[in-house]
Amino acid sequence: METPDMSPFLLYDYMRYVKSAVTWSKPFFTRIACVLPRNSDDILMICPLKLRIDFKYYTMLGDMQGCDIADVLWQAELPDEERVAIIHFFYNSIKKKMYLNRVPAHSLLAQCVPTQRVSFSREMPYIAIDILPDYDAFSHTLSSSVRQNIRTAYNRLNRDNVHIQFQCFTGANPVPASLWRQIQSVYVKRLTTQYSEHPSSLQALKTRVTVGLKHDSKSLSNAGNVFISVLKTGNRVMSFMAGFKTLAGDRIVVPRLAIDAAYRFYSPGYVLMNETIQYLQQEGIVKVLDMSRGDEKYKKDLGGKSYFIKDFVIEQA
Repeated sequence: METPDMSPFLLYDYMRYVKSAVTWSKPFFTRIACVLPRNSDDILMICPLKLRIDFKYYTMLGDMQGCDIADVLWQAELPDEERVAIIHFFYNSIKKKMYLNRVPAHSLLAQCVPTQRVSFSREMPYIAIDILPDYDAFSHTLSSSVRQNIRTAYNRLNRDNVHIQFQCFTGANPVPASLWRQIQSVYVKRLTTQYSEHPSSLQALKTRVTVGLKHDSKSLSNAGNVFISVLKTGNRVMSFMAGFKTLAGDRIVVPRLAIDAAYRFYSPGYVLMNETIQYLQQEGIVKVLDMSRGDEKYKKDLGGKSYFIKDFVIEQA
C-alpha cells in the first residue's frame, strides 16, 4: 500500500518507530482497522488507531509529537467512489469516540467525516517550499527585504571571518555518530531554553534523555530515507534540519530544525535554508521542501505556501 508520493510519516519503516514509542511511553493499546471486500482476503484500506487503556476513545497511531501526518492507507488504484463508500463504512462501524488529529484536509478521512458526530474541528497551517529550477528564479520570488536579510547574513559572516561549512547526509551517506550527537545537543539546548534562558541542569538532563529515547530521534538517525543538512563553523554546529524523503525522492518533509542561539546574530537558519535550497536545485531531484507543521515567518519569507491539516473529534455514536 506504500506509494511513491506517500508522506514519509505513513511509511512502514517510520511507523515502526512510532509503534515502539507508543508501547513504552503511552497508555494505549494499538488497533488496526482494516476493510476487506466480501469473499476475498484483499485489504482495501488500513487505518492505524490507538485505543486508550481505559477504552474511552481512539486516536490515530501517528498522532504524536514528531509525526506531522496521520492518515489511512489504500489499496493501489482503488476507484474514488469505492474509497468514499469504504470511509463511510469505516465511520459507521467505529461507534466509539475518536480524536482524529494531523489528518490532511484533502484526505477522505476528513472530507467524508459524519458531520452529525463532529463536536470539534479546526485546521492547522503547514508550509511547503517549491524548489525552482535555478537560484535566480527562486530569488525573484522573494521580497526585497528577505533578499537583503540573506545578503546581510553572509556579509556578517565574511566581515567577522566566520568560515562556514555546509554538509548534507542521506541514508546512503549517513551522518557520523559524533556529528549526530552535536545535532542532538543543539536541539536539546533549543528545547531547554525555549521558555527559560537559564534552565536547571536537572531539566536539561531530563530533556536530553527524553529526546534521545524519542521515536523521531531514532528514526531521523537510522531510517534509510533521511535527509539531514548541517551548517557548521569549525567543529560547532550552527544550525541543522532533519527530515525524510518520499519513496519517489522528489519531496523532503522536515519535522526538526534548530539553530544554536549563540550564532543568532548571523541568522544561521536563513543561511542553512538558503544553502539547502541551492544544494537541492543542483541535485535536481527534489521538487518540494516541506517544512511541515507551523506557519513561522521564516518559512513564508523563503517562498513557503500553506496547506492544511485537520484535527477533529468524532463523538460516540
